[in-house]
Amino acid sequence: MATILDEIFAHKRTEVERQRRKVPLERVQELAAAAPAPRPFAAALRHPERLTLIAEVKKASPSKGVLIEKFEPLDLALTYAENGAAAISVLTDVRFFQGSLQYLRNIRQHLTERGHATPLLRKDFLFDAYQVYEARAYGADALLLIAGMLDDPSLAELHELTLALGMAALVEVHTAMELTRTLALGATLVGINNRDLHSFSVDLHTTERVAAGLPAVGDQRRPVLVAESGIGGAGDLPLLRSWGVDAILVGESIVVAADPAAQVRELAQG
Repeated sequence: MATILDEIFAHKRTEVERQRRKVPLERVQELAAAAPAPRPFAAALRHPERLTLIAEVKKASPSKGVLIEKFEPLDLALTYAENGAAAISVLTDVRFFQGSLQYLRNIRQHLTERGHATPLLRKDFLFDAYQVYEARAYGADALLLIAGMLDDPSLAELHELTLALGMAALVEVHTAMELTRTLALGATLVGINNRDLHSFSVDLHTTERVAAGLPAVGDQRRPVLVAESGIGGAGDLPLLRSWGVDAILVGESIVVAADPAAQVRELAQG
């Protein structure tokens, strides 16, 4: 039985081929080479005393629909930067999350003009080198690679290309097996998604179970660890910290909050 992830992946293949016909790879590579230099992403997530926050610019999701009717991505990103987010995730999928690559480009310009150098993550369903060059062309400092969507050769190829372009790769896992594959890759930035992308069910303790397979805290081989999904508020942070989490990626609980700025401050203070 096909899942929403299968539907997303099938659509992405069509979407990328359509975009490749509109803008050839060679042109995207030229734009990537001319883009502003990437800013350090993983380093922004490390703090000796507290968790850091990747705040997400998110309008909708396949499971919840539209989360915020009056959606102003530039204002939202500026709120994040001004209230302590270490990094900002920008959803660029159009069909399922109502995002846009143009949001990524405009947010970078908007923040730069206001004196903020907060690094940006392109969050999408990436499976093709074209999308990696595209991320850099639109100003991404990092991008998301979902281990469960990619076989080992594809994951290795996209990871290597991402690093070669100066970006960071946040490799997302949901199971111990996916973590094993990711560590074998040499990934230095790992995200554990508490949401099962097939059933869309959420279990915060996924982070606890999967993180047990990482090198010990303090071990130089241990990657920066990001917990994703299912984080409702600051009350979850001590538990996540006890599991060795370095950063959290939060979207929904911020954009639906009565006061997003206050929610960002609370989460960013760890």
